[in-house]
Amino acid sequence: MKHISDRVAVMYLGKLVEIATKRDLYERPLHPYTRRYCRRSHDPDPSVRKKRMLLAGDVPSPFAPPPGCRFNTRCPYAQPRCREEEPCCARPAVVPNSGHRVACHFYETLPVPSIAAAAGPAAGKFTERLAAFEAAKAARAAL
Repeated sequence: MKHISDRVAVMYLGKLVEIATKRDLYERPLHPYTRRYCRRSHDPDPSVRKKRMLLAGDVPSPFAPPPGCRFNTRCPYAQPRCREEEPCCARPAVVPNSGHRVACHFYETLPVPSIAAAAGPAAGKFTERLAAFEAAKAARAAL
């Protein structure tokens, strides 16, 4: 998603949970589901063994979703309000004019994740070439 899209929308059980530019979403995912999704992003190097990350909790039925936030049965940060009131993805998150929107009551109080640290050390020729490309692109943008 980081290299294909300009803006990314993340859905869980048919509801929008977060929408942002690819850069904002990858560097600072705000919704707990998006954070887990970004950590599980696929390494393009097939020789890198991937550690399987499973979400805890019950998988709700898409035909009879739980009340409140649909992710509340699997969210490690769920509070009583999450089970009662459905969050709206219409309000701006973080920077009001950035277009980053999140459907989480408590996104401001969640610990800030480090996607790069969670993904572990990068390996493989593709990753090295991609890093060189990104560095060259940043150097051109700085001129």
